[in-house]
Formats: sequence, C-alpha cells, structure tokens
Amino acid sequence: MTTRSRWFRASRGLAAVLAVGLVLTACGGNDAGGDDGTSTTPVDGRPLPTDEKPDGDVKVAIVGFSNNPYWVSVKAGADYANKVLGEKGGSVKYIVAGENIDVQTVSSAIRGADAQGYQGIGFFIAGEGNCADVESLSAKDVKLGAYNTLFDCVESSGGVINYAQEQFKAGQLAAEEMIKATGDKAGKVGIIVSQFTAPGSEQRRKGFVEGLKGSKLEVVGQGVEAKDSASNTFTAAQNYLQSNDDLVGIYATAGGPFGAAQAVAAAKKQDAVKVIGYDITEENIKAIKDGSMYGVIGQDAFGQGYNVAIALFNAAVTGDKADPVMQEADAPFVTKDNLAEHDPSEVPLGTPGAS
Repeated sequence: MTTRSRWFRASRGLAAVLAVGLVLTACGGNDAGGDDGTSTTPVDGRPLPTDEKPDGDVKVAIVGFSNNPYWVSVKAGADYANKVLGEKGGSVKYIVAGENIDVQTVSSAIRGADAQGYQGIGFFIAGEGNCADVESLSAKDVKLGAYNTLFDCVESSGGVINYAQEQFKAGQLAAEEMIKATGDKAGKVGIIVSQFTAPGSEQRRKGFVEGLKGSKLEVVGQGVEAKDSASNTFTAAQNYLQSNDDLVGIYATAGGPFGAAQAVAAAKKQDAVKVIGYDITEENIKAIKDGSMYGVIGQDAFGQGYNVAIALFNAAVTGDKADPVMQEADAPFVTKDNLAEHDPSEVPLGTPGAS
C-alpha cells in the first residue's frame, strides 16, 4: 500500500476515530476537578455559572462538526460545561451538524436545535449569513452565541457571545514565526487552506501573506484547498515538496496540519522545511515532538465549547449577555521549547492555553 493510500484510508476512518477520541483524548493528563473525571468544579480561569436559580431546566446546544481533531477539544469543553451546569439546572449537548461546513448547514442545525426547545444555542459560525439566525431567534428570546471566528454582526444581531481567535492576527503571528524558523533565508512557502470560502481559514491565509511582506520568503501561488482533511493536506504538501526545490516552509491554516508534517517526514526534510499549523491536538503534539512540525497556534478550542456554553446558560437565566460580547481567545504559539506548559496531557483539563 502506498503512503498516499494509507492517508486516504485514514481520512475515511477519521470520523470513527474522533468518536473514540472525543471520549479518550478529552480526558487529558489531569481532570480539572478530580482524578475520577466526575467533578462539577468550574474550570479555573474561565467564566463562572451564575448563582441565580433558573425557573426550570435550561438546555444549551453547541453545534459543531467532527471532520478533524479540533472538534475533540470543542466537544470536551461542551461536555465539561454539561457537568458543571448539571447541579444548577442546566444541560449542554454537543450536536454534530453534518458533513459540509457552510452557512446553510450551520443554519439548518441552529433551526433544528431551536425546534427541539434549546434555550441557548452556540454554533460554529460559517459566515455572516448565520447572523440572520441570530437576529430572528434572539427576537424569540433564544440565546445565541458563536465561536471559531469573530464577526461584528453576531453582537449587532443580538448574540450573547462571540468567542474566537483573532484569525488575521494569528496569520501574522504565523508569518513572524515562519521567518524566525527559516532563519530569514530566501525560499518558498506553500499554503494549505480549508477552503477559500471558509472565513476563518481565509483570514489566517491573508494575515500570513501580509506578515511575510518585506521578508525573503515567497508564497507559492495563492495556496491550495484541503477541506480540513489530513490526507488531502498530506497530498498538497507532497506536491509542494516535489515541485519546489527551494521550499522552506508549509503553512496549514485549518484541520489536518499533521498531514503536512507526515509528508515532510516521509521526504526526510524535517530540518529544511518548517511546518506551522493550528490547534494543540494529540496528533500535532506528536509531530512537534518528533520534529516533523515546527509549531502550532492554539485557539482555545476547549473554551469555544465551555465558555460559550456557560455564557449561554447565564444569559438564559439572568438575561445578561457576556461582557464583552466579542471575546478574543488565547492563541499561544507552541513549539517543542514550550510544549510542556501547553500540552493538554500534562495539565488539568480545560487549562487556558492548552487547546
């Protein structure tokens, strides 16, 4: 079996792997409230649930997907929020919206959650079009919150919280670190995106291109799409390696960046080609440790599930929005040098800066 075939098989099985990983990986090295994993203690350094008693049960939905390991941490945050809120009359359910990450799919999932009677709905925002749902459901006193990408329309449409990495700035940080990693020498860098229509991925791409201006690094074209697939990312990275003798870096803006690391390792070019991606996942940590990936930028994926769920519960009970509504998530740059303080297997579950 060829290396490429193995990656395609791995991609097809990713959803099944994640189903297990959502249970196992999310546990981390130490539970936030106790070794048995059953504590309802709120996570240190994160929003606290209100002490005000709800009139009845408060149901919160967190709408997401399951096509790459990022979702493992988002679901872990939602699941832990479910534990914390259980004693306070609240519950949190993670809902997988489907296969396609686009405005229509997310909108359908939001509408479905509303039809099932959820008083609070947090969702991965796929574009400004989802703000129409925020506006219409907020008018019915349903509490809406978005995560992953910051959009001003979430707040102006009545949303309770928008918690996400500032993605253009993260792209600039990636460019800064790529320049350092390559020793400021001349060469080409390949960019692998989710899809050009994905707002967060595109902001990261544009920030990176902007950040490279004035350096000796040149982007190969405008980038290629991989649709959050590790196997597609592997193939794209392989193509960059084979087509550019002066390639010094690969920048992956979305899911499956470890696919690029595997391609670099297979070509035995770990020292010559630096891979930078996103998310502090088990797969990316392994690649950082073995030297095939230079570093990743976190986006507090756990908090995108946990913080949003707590804010929605609080809003449903008290009527108050998060303050501020627009909240920039922690986005540390993690390499082998500082991995110990960010590795989720080494710190308590939900520790800020470890997802």
